[in-house]
Amino acid sequence: MNPGADPAEDVLLQHPWLPVTIAGCQLLAKSWFGETAYRVLLTDLQCVWEERMDAAAIERRAQELNRRLRASAGAFFSHLREVAQPCLSDGGRTGDQVQISVSRQEDGNLALRLKSDLAGLPFYWEFHCSPAPVALVCGELVRPLLAMSRLLQRQVEHLGDLLVRKDEEIQDYQENGATLSRERLQTDVFHRQAHTEAFIQKTLPLLWSEPSDAHGFNANLQQLYAAVVAHRSARKRKRPEETGAEQNQPSPEPPAQMSPPASEWRSKKTLKFL
Repeated sequence: MNPGADPAEDVLLQHPWLPVTIAGCQLLAKSWFGETAYRVLLTDLQCVWEERMDAAAIERRAQELNRRLRASAGAFFSHLREVAQPCLSDGGRTGDQVQISVSRQEDGNLALRLKSDLAGLPFYWEFHCSPAPVALVCGELVRPLLAMSRLLQRQVEHLGDLLVRKDEEIQDYQENGATLSRERLQTDVFHRQAHTEAFIQKTLPLLWSEPSDAHGFNANLQQLYAAVVAHRSARKRKRPEETGAEQNQPSPEPPAQMSPPASEWRSKKTLKFL
């Protein structure tokens, strides 16, 4: 990891996108809560929003929203982390004492308003999420999804090759007199192109008929996302190490200059005096 980079950047990337429902709004969320800071990413697949807050900013907002409460910044943040993390990770579920709402602002920002109970008094918090820059969207969403797509495509090709070999194996058994004991186990020979076309024709209408808010980022895709970004991060860490190792290698010494043989030296000296 780049020594000058935000430590939350790499940590947040390792977290998969999780489907959450906040006040009836379907979103994909990523969140990281440290000791005194947090980062939140949200998307409805039309826009991506983010907010990052450090200890000083959290303390200022907590005091502005909770003038009746007197507590340290650490106490504010500890309670915020306790009530906000489940809202952004556990499907958007909240406890009985927690209320959360979401609204899209006229300026394009997204506001999440949270109300809970702290020491017998109401505790208020607001997440002010602004549209994320393109580079962040590409790094957290687009590139990992493209890598997942390529990986799944290779898996499909591998399974297709396996089916072709299985058909050849079955054909060999049949040519040597083997028969099925149960007719229901009979299958057609696998034709890759025909199967792909039939699958697309049958599945696409079902895919587009699903509700538009069904993001479909299930547990299997979350696991695949985490594996893809972990592998990419490991490669990025490895490259600077390899570059540094190459730079630390001693440069090769120039080849030693050989003195000419004595006969050649005498010849040159003789020519000089002629």
